[in-house]
Amino acid sequence: MKRTIFWRLLAFLLCALCIYAAAVSVLQGMAPPFDILLPLAATFLACLPLAVLFSRKIAGTVADPIQRITNHLEMIQRGNYNLHIDYPYDDELSPIIGAINQLTQNISHTLEDLTYEKEKAEYILNNMDGGLVLVDAGRRILQHNSAIHKYFDIGDEIVGQAITSLTDNPDILRSVDKAVENQISSVFDVNLMDKSGTVVSVRAIPTQGAWTDSGRSASAILIFTDVTQMRQMERMRSEFVANVSHELKTPITSIKGFAELLDSGVVQDHALVESYLRRIREESERMTNLIEDILRLSSLESGQSQEQRPELVDLREMAEDILYSLTPQISKRNITAQAEGEGCCWAVPDDMRQLLKNIIENAVKYNTDGGSVSVVCDQGDETCSVTVSDTGIGIPMEHQPRIFERFYRVDKGRSKREGGTGLGLSIVKHVAAKYGGQITLTSRPDEGTVIQVRLPVGENPARCRNQEEPS
Repeated sequence: MKRTIFWRLLAFLLCALCIYAAAVSVLQGMAPPFDILLPLAATFLACLPLAVLFSRKIAGTVADPIQRITNHLEMIQRGNYNLHIDYPYDDELSPIIGAINQLTQNISHTLEDLTYEKEKAEYILNNMDGGLVLVDAGRRILQHNSAIHKYFDIGDEIVGQAITSLTDNPDILRSVDKAVENQISSVFDVNLMDKSGTVVSVRAIPTQGAWTDSGRSASAILIFTDVTQMRQMERMRSEFVANVSHELKTPITSIKGFAELLDSGVVQDHALVESYLRRIREESERMTNLIEDILRLSSLESGQSQEQRPELVDLREMAEDILYSLTPQISKRNITAQAEGEGCCWAVPDDMRQLLKNIIENAVKYNTDGGSVSVVCDQGDETCSVTVSDTGIGIPMEHQPRIFERFYRVDKGRSKREGGTGLGLSIVKHVAAKYGGQITLTSRPDEGTVIQVRLPVGENPARCRNQEEPS
């Protein structure tokens, strides 16, 4: 540009000087045209150096700022938005340079905002618990977040690959087809227990590609949500309702049958009437115990227990009181029972009573005649433990992982004969969990069972330790 301006300006100046010299010569001497050639040549040669210097100066003054502007615009085109054009000495180009500098600054700020928004969106997507996958009309993966790796065993980079590189599940593939081709949303569960140990709820959402595929076609968003715990809770709730219905049906049927017999007047034997009435009372008591245990378990699971304040509970004293209440059963079967050691913790007394009562009752119910039950309390600085040992029938190894489930019984017939509801150890588990305790079970068939519950001392360990000292 500078060279072009120089040559054009030089030619213009030389022509102007020559025309001026010729005009002066003609006007002064009115000489013939051929007589002015020599003065013109002399004038041209004399003015040439001055014209060259003047043209170079003018060309540099005009072209240099324009060249700097051109270079700056080229660098902006290449993505460098941190440059600033200095203002020239003259003011002709200042508005243009000011506008370019302002434009560059605006573009830089806009890019910073876009970068921030992009990073924020990526941070949100990658910190979602659920997986997200964006699929275009060609069933290719456009984008995904990091959570998708929790559900599928895939490589680090699957963007641009077909959806089949993520999964070959036919339900997921069909949902993508429905979303892309028919603009239909789908919601369904996929069992991935064999791959990731989860049950996933999949939601396929159709979306137009204005922001995903330059507006050329439709696309789909897949959202994966872990619903394993929710489905397990639903299954457990369904099983719980079925078990409660079954457990209540038996005593209700028995009560109804005996009541109809008594009401019919067919039974006249006084001893038989007393036997029927005794069975009705036993079945009623069994229903009452079952309902109380269900309500207690529901209260523990929901966390909406009775409004009782924790207090210092002497576990040894409470165990002795429970053993005393079981004296008829213990004496009838000639069982030796004792409580020893010292232990206390801060808890709601009714919670601790339910915990100890269910463990000790089981130790008596499922013991052998002439057997023994031992309750040992042990006080520590931060925790205390209660260990209940018996010499009973024991629990086979295959049943031990499920022994704390609701309504799970090893010997269903014996449990019902003994009046058990099947909820005792489940209540023990929930009470221990409520206080952050731990349960340990050791059992061998025909040798006995040992259950140890370790509980935090609670809010005032020092006072609990002082409780052991004689006054």
